[in-house]
Amino acid sequence: MGCLIEHKARVIFVSASFVNESGKKRRIVIESRPEFAIVRLLGARGQFPIAWEIIYEAAIRRHAENLRLEAEAETPRKLSKRKPAN
Repeated sequence: MGCLIEHKARVIFVSASFVNESGKKRRIVIESRPEFAIVRLLGARGQFPIAWEIIYEAAIRRHAENLRLEAEAETPRKLSKRKPAN
């Protein structure tokens, strides 16, 4: 489970998910700023700012893909009929 840490002007979310980096499992940390978010791994130096608009657009694309995959999974597959080997 993730947790929220509130500071006066920002919110920090530490996820329960892990990412492998250089052979070590690290938690994903998202720092919320007014204009953008900063994504980083706990205990790593790299920080990656990303605009909220880009996050929203990625969520829309991912949602559409999830709906397509769910519909595909619910549709029964047709088995092709093979000719018997002689």
